[in-house]
Amino acid sequence: MWTSTRWLLGLALVLGLAAAAPAQAQDVTFTYIEGQAVTAIDPAKHTDESAHHAVINLYDPLLYPKVAEGSMEPGPHVAESWRITDGAKTYTFQLRKGIKFHDGKELSADDVVFSLQRMLALKKGVSWLWNGVLTAEQVRAAGSHTVVFTLSQPYAPFLATLTQLFVVNKDQVLANRKPGPSKDVGDYGEAYLADHEAGSGPYTMESWDRATLLAMKAFPGYWRGWKPNQVTRVVYRTVAEEATMKTLLLSGQADMIDQWRLPTTYAELAKTPGLVVDEKPSAQLYHIQLNTQKAPLTDIRVRKAMALAFDYKTAIEQVFKGAPQARGPVPNRVYGHSESVQPYAQDVEQAKRELAAAGIKPGQLTFDYYFPSGNEPGRQIGLLFQANLSVIGIKLNLKETPWAQIVQAAAAAETNPDVASIFDTLKYPHPDSHTYGMYHPSAWGSFRTISRYKNDEVAKLLEQARATVERDAQLLLYKRAQDLIVKDYPSLFVANPVHRIAFRDHVKGYRYVGALGYDVAFYDFTVEKK
Repeated sequence: MWTSTRWLLGLALVLGLAAAAPAQAQDVTFTYIEGQAVTAIDPAKHTDESAHHAVINLYDPLLYPKVAEGSMEPGPHVAESWRITDGAKTYTFQLRKGIKFHDGKELSADDVVFSLQRMLALKKGVSWLWNGVLTAEQVRAAGSHTVVFTLSQPYAPFLATLTQLFVVNKDQVLANRKPGPSKDVGDYGEAYLADHEAGSGPYTMESWDRATLLAMKAFPGYWRGWKPNQVTRVVYRTVAEEATMKTLLLSGQADMIDQWRLPTTYAELAKTPGLVVDEKPSAQLYHIQLNTQKAPLTDIRVRKAMALAFDYKTAIEQVFKGAPQARGPVPNRVYGHSESVQPYAQDVEQAKRELAAAGIKPGQLTFDYYFPSGNEPGRQIGLLFQANLSVIGIKLNLKETPWAQIVQAAAAAETNPDVASIFDTLKYPHPDSHTYGMYHPSAWGSFRTISRYKNDEVAKLLEQARATVERDAQLLLYKRAQDLIVKDYPSLFVANPVHRIAFRDHVKGYRYVGALGYDVAFYDFTVEKK
């Protein structure tokens, strides 16, 4: 057995903390407009981008992507160093000292252990990340600032997944627990953290109206310190209508608007003096998910017919201007993407033959297509898909639905949509995010898994990939899984959209690296008005 020891030191962050200025006297309010409401602020329950925006600003994760370096690679944060031993099965983390929760208590190893155990017990959010490799008994505190994870087997994405382990204040949570499944910890504070926070992040929650607004204010005791012109108050508003969103930005009532608008909207805004449109290749997949567990979509011939009926060329040229067509589930710019996957192409005559082989007659099938309220790309794709399917005798009803309702519906098989328009951003910097996280049955129950895809061979490949330490061998397994997934048509893989976001030119410090939501970390922004 080989032993690997690697201590990674966050020297830059330590020096930055030492030199940090005290909290600034001048308040800087920042208004961010998002098309979808924040669905959750509990770090054990977040799955989508809006919830992640809330969580990364209220809490600190164990590790953090190296955003300042333009990288998605996990780097030091709450954990300032770590070592890997026992054939990549034991991870020992040294925690940074002096991190304070919002109530003044110092963050310790017990809080990290409790946070992971809480996620595993609740079995919500991204708890599936550690399925089969880590149990509550396999994480322990070895002193006040040392945490040891002992995995059941090597787990290739482990460090990457720890960017999703946000630390909660154990004492605060237990003080507010209600009766629940556990005798000692009750409901793990689930009811309390549904509308309160218990974090150590740069901001504390000021108020939250689930449908319209989340307000946050700077935490003066934040361990990374504060400097002049940083954002001290955040107004995170939900506005579904694209025209209203544009008006707010153009008038100066908003500082930044989200990434979910049409490319033509950003092109128009880019021509406006005083505005900036940041445009970069994304680590994102746009696809139309098909519920493989509900007839007639259980029949691969029906799914294939729908995929072959779709006009990908028009979608790319007219809706996702400048974006590459998706080649399977893993975005093209993410390492581990399978180059052998061929993109889907429209073939109407073959689509008709597939339906005939399945015994389906024209006019026999009707499906509901769900897309988030106010999401214009989703609407336009729906209209195109509707027209395409009508040619092969399938009716498609467009259902514009609040995003929170789509997320809720995806949680249970009984309410899971049949067809859904989904933008899916890389959750953690590893191909596992868009393979295991979307197409392994243990991950079912989120908007990412509306297809409820099940293929035993694929599941086994993904499990083997996770347990494979040697990188080339590991990636080969992920690529084989991608090849099989594409052949089963669980989704129409449409595009890897270009990431665009618009803000006023007084906003400085914005960086997009691809990982979920980390570009909207308000602590990184300064406002420098002339």
